[in-house]
Amino acid sequence: MFKIYWTDENNQAHGQETAELAQALQITKDKRDAGYSFVTMVSENLQHVGKQGVDSVVGGKTPDGQAYDWSKAGRAGMPRRNDRVITKKDN
Repeated sequence: MFKIYWTDENNQAHGQETAELAQALQITKDKRDAGYSFVTMVSENLQHVGKQGVDSVVGGKTPDGQAYDWSKAGRAGMPRRNDRVITKKDN
């Protein structure tokens, strides 16, 4: 089940449900194209197993044994230990 919510020009909230993802995406697109604001879609994915994301990392591995080296510091642009810096600051 997918639920689409939006706010009209009078700031009234509305919602609509559909069972099909393609139809939910089309409704969402149509509402945005029509100029409605705060258009969003939510769902409870019944085919999803377990928690979303990584819930534990032990010894650099996820619970299913995959290597996991993501870090927020790495996303911020700081070079990692094995990165090669190709630019230098002017003095």
